[in-house]
Amino acid sequence: MSFKSAVCSSCRREIQIPSDIPSPTCPYCEAVQSQDATTPSASIANLLGLAGTALAGSNPQEAFDYYNRVLEVDPTSSEAWFGKGKAAGWQSTLGHIRVPEMLVAFNHAIATAPDSAKQQTISLAVNETNRVATAVYQMARKHMLELVSLQKTWTKYLEQVSQLLDCLETVSQWLPSNPTTLENIVHLCKDNIQGVTYRDFGNHPRAWYLSPQYESAMRARMDAAAGRLRALDPVYAAPEVQKKQMDACFLVTAAMGDFHHPTVTLMRKFRDERILTQWWGPSFVNSYYRFSPGLAGLIQDRPLMRKGTYLLIVAPLTWLARRLQIR
Repeated sequence: MSFKSAVCSSCRREIQIPSDIPSPTCPYCEAVQSQDATTPSASIANLLGLAGTALAGSNPQEAFDYYNRVLEVDPTSSEAWFGKGKAAGWQSTLGHIRVPEMLVAFNHAIATAPDSAKQQTISLAVNETNRVATAVYQMARKHMLELVSLQKTWTKYLEQVSQLLDCLETVSQWLPSNPTTLENIVHLCKDNIQGVTYRDFGNHPRAWYLSPQYESAMRARMDAAAGRLRALDPVYAAPEVQKKQMDACFLVTAAMGDFHHPTVTLMRKFRDERILTQWWGPSFVNSYYRFSPGLAGLIQDRPLMRKGTYLLIVAPLTWLARRLQIR
């Protein structure tokens, strides 16, 4: 008696069909097979094994191709859909973040999973999304810091983080009780709200911040995630968000003679809470930082000039800040 390899027309498993039996049955599901059943070029089990080996060997493109081959034979393979999503996610680059594609595949994996394995599939998909999103975020942030002086870099970074946040919020609906997803949402929102400080090619202090409208939207996302975390853990405390501070006001620091003087702290808050929130604020502050370091160096060792700077510049600004209730 001879046998030939085939794929069961019902359960899609690889089977051996006896050549001398007209209507053999599948040993797994007992479905009747025909003698012209297709002979697979490679078994599904072998393809899944090759795909898993490729992923373990940090070759997601090869794994992606193997999983696609499995799905061509069996589009209901939850394991292949999950593997395809995972392979897609780990192929993400800054030019092509494939996290949304990963979620589509994970959705199919959840939909095709047996009822007994559905919850586990959801949990695995959520955990993998958090891992990929964290890796992409770290890659995006590193790139942004390397080219931070270019405005388009900051803008692109915000787009990348927003895309990651959208995906995290999607999987947070799949598994609302997962705190890692919510913590990552809070962290990414906090990162954007704080902004970034740097020095330009002329060694002048600079900063990128969110627009007031976008900051408001980002705070709403962060507060929503923090509220859900508190529902899971009543002792959870949302992190304090403080915008990145540019270098201290040079003239004020030189006039007061102490970086930590209360007046210096007051002027920094006045700059951040009042000046930088105006449409003209960032340009004004950047202009100030172009000439103030030189003037600060000129007066810091001259008591009379320091006193004159205080009376003519620092004291009026301090009075204004206090009138505006800056504390």
